[in-house]
Amino acid sequence: MIVMILYVMRHGETDYNKARKLQGKHDIPLNENGIELAKITAAAIKDIPIDVIYSSPLTRAITTAEIIREGRNADIIIDNRLEEMGFGVLEGVAKERIPEDFFNFFNAPEKYVPAEGGETFEAVIKRAQSFIDDVVIPNSAKYESMMIVAHGSMNNAIALILLHRELKDYWDGPFPKNCSISSYEINGGNFELIDYAKKYY
Repeated sequence: MIVMILYVMRHGETDYNKARKLQGKHDIPLNENGIELAKITAAAIKDIPIDVIYSSPLTRAITTAEIIREGRNADIIIDNRLEEMGFGVLEGVAKERIPEDFFNFFNAPEKYVPAEGGETFEAVIKRAQSFIDDVVIPNSAKYESMMIVAHGSMNNAIALILLHRELKDYWDGPFPKNCSISSYEINGGNFELIDYAKKYY
């Protein structure tokens, strides 16, 4: 039986995270603390084999992936499907100024209606499913381990698919903090959770 371990990591902290602003597709870099969290996490997992890293195209994910890769012989492959969920006109808006109906996003995702220019949960899940079908499953016989470095909403879309969740349960379990890592056993089309949203700091 060939089993691949899939690690799904959220990027390090940014100033938008710290200020509790909706970030979405805005390309915000890691702040100093975000870089430090990534370095601490990299040191903590330095003995865990990682054969290849797939990253969101956004800078905060790529920088995190580069820090994790230091000292490893692993390619970083950018895949646009791993980009964060888009929030349209609400990107850059602080939590206290977000319209009340937005909070269905967390409290009742099945009722969430995106703001102008925003993305639906269904669209994000479709991107995640495409990535799993095209990249994760076909490569599960090629690699012993793979890491994805992406974002809170995207990583939960991946979890929803791998753990067979319904949309209403999109945010089940602990919310993945910056630099937290979930791990799964991938055996062809069969998936098993090892650890969820584990922090190393």
